[in-house]
Amino acid sequence: TDEYRPPVWKSYLYQLQQEAPHPRRITCTCEVENRPKYYGREFHGMISREAADQLLIVAEGSYLIRESQRQPGTYTLAL
Repeated sequence: TDEYRPPVWKSYLYQLQQEAPHPRRITCTCEVENRPKYYGREFHGMISREAADQLLIVAEGSYLIRESQRQPGTYTLAL
């Protein structure tokens, strides 16, 4: 038969993408001083990795941005 079949690897990647968790922003409920203007409510200021991990266990696909405690002025996207 001359039926067209797409390559398996592309189908597999498409399936992985469809099953991936949807991004869920963890919003900060308090006002953060010195928030960079290019970050929104996902910015949590200077919090520890452990505190960020506790906030992220809410749901799959959760993310937030925090300021590094070791290197102030640098920011980390936590997933």
